[in-house]
Amino acid sequence: MSKKEQDKKGEEIFERKPWIDKVKGTRVIIIAALLLAVLVAFQIIQGSGNWAQGILWGLIFGVSVFAVYFGMNAFHKWVNKDQNQKKE
Repeated sequence: MSKKEQDKKGEEIFERKPWIDKVKGTRVIIIAALLLAVLVAFQIIQGSGNWAQGILWGLIFGVSVFAVYFGMNAFHKWVNKDQNQKKE
C-alpha cells in the first residue's frame, strides 16, 4: 500500500469523541461559574460597598458562563446533526 492510501484509510477510521464526560464537564462548569460569580460579587462589594449591585453582577456573570456553555452545546448539536444521524 502506498503512503497516500494509508493516509486515506486513517482518515476514514477517524471518529470524533469527547475528551471529557458530559456530567464531569457540567460539574466543572458549575464550579467555575460559582467561583467566578463569587469573585465578581466580592470585587464589586469591596470596591463600592453596595451589596445589591455586587450580588446582581455576580449572578449575571455566573449565568452568562452557563449561557455560553449550553449555547455551545446546542450549537454543536445543530452543526453535527447530520454526522450523528449517519452513525445510526
